Amino acid sequence: MAATAKATRHPYRWLLVLPFIWQLALAPAVNNVRYAPFNIPFPMLWQLLGVVFASVVIGVVFWLDQRSGVAAEEDVPLDDPR
Repeated sequence: MAATAKATRHPYRWLLVLPFIWQLALAPAVNNVRYAPFNIPFPMLWQLLGVVFASVVIGVVFWLDQRSGVAAEEDVPLDDPR
């Protein structure tokens, strides 16, 4: 007997693409910025803010997963006929 797991969709997980866009698509745009707050080169500050941004996005997706009950889905065995 083949186990069929109910596939659920979580479109908010596309938010996880945003940090990659931040780093790959927008980094060349800020490469030549001469602004240096606190004597830190702007591209370095951009990377630092990208890490903070990625952490926030991961936290939001984690919160949305908990809110939608993903943890309960993962506890269900694959052979459970729910």
